[in-house]
Amino acid sequence: MGYIYILIASLAVGGQFSLSKVYKRLTPDSGYTDLFYNFAMGVFSVVLFAVVCLGKVGFNTFSFALAAAVAVANTIYSLCGLKAVMYGKLSVFTTFLMLGGMIFPTFYGVLFLQEKMSVFKIAGLALLILSMLFSLTEKTEEKKSRFLFYLLCFIAFVCNGMVSVFSKMHQINAQALNTFQFSFWQSAVIAVITGVVLAIYLPFQSKKKNFSLNVKQTLNIKSLSLILLVTIVMRAGSVMMLLAARNVPASQLYPITTGASIFVTALFGRVCFKEKISRINLTVLILDLIAIVLMIF
Repeated sequence: MGYIYILIASLAVGGQFSLSKVYKRLTPDSGYTDLFYNFAMGVFSVVLFAVVCLGKVGFNTFSFALAAAVAVANTIYSLCGLKAVMYGKLSVFTTFLMLGGMIFPTFYGVLFLQEKMSVFKIAGLALLILSMLFSLTEKTEEKKSRFLFYLLCFIAFVCNGMVSVFSKMHQINAQALNTFQFSFWQSAVIAVITGVVLAIYLPFQSKKKNFSLNVKQTLNIKSLSLILLVTIVMRAGSVMMLLAARNVPASQLYPITTGASIFVTALFGRVCFKEKISRINLTVLILDLIAIVLMIF
């Protein structure tokens, strides 16, 4: 059953980033639209999980602390993703994101959970690092945007790695809240963080040209419906990952999810946005596939 969860989670990752790119094309590129996007997702998620939990969201310090840590890291890499897709390929950003979510928990599993690190897994990790470095040769339109794009990719790499580690830590603890309650508190912290930042940010932007138009575009039915759809897809994927994390070893769970997510996202980018799969992209995907197979053993 754990591997079915992984498959659904992988499909959700591709769907989430593809829908995010659609949102960016519908709304102006501004700090306000990015913050509102994350704030609205947080609010929608709180309502969604409150309904799923029938209002019984529970609370303990351990779960809340990890939920807050996951929420902060999640918010950072989500904002990075919204900016990154404006400067480079969706598939490249997702490669960095997924590799972080794979490499960090693999080391965590080996060092702290006594999971065995075979020669095959070591070779797989080496290939993953090689593929990430090789993807740095992918060119964007301008040198300035290229630097910014890869800076955003690196931040997302680290943040998603920590999300995976904190999530695994929570799911294997007997005293932790259940998966849906944990997800509720994650969403609540995201909503509060982005809400506070948005409240601070608004007074400085309200007098800028086209600000009122930006507000109208983010509050229309089309934009809100799209954000709601992204929220449902993203939260479905995160819940599937959390459920799988209960029983599947970290050194297997995250490599398999990573490989599937990278391929799904590359496929979505090609089909939905006509992104070309260059020789560099193809080489990275092949290296990742080989690494995934090695790390399963």
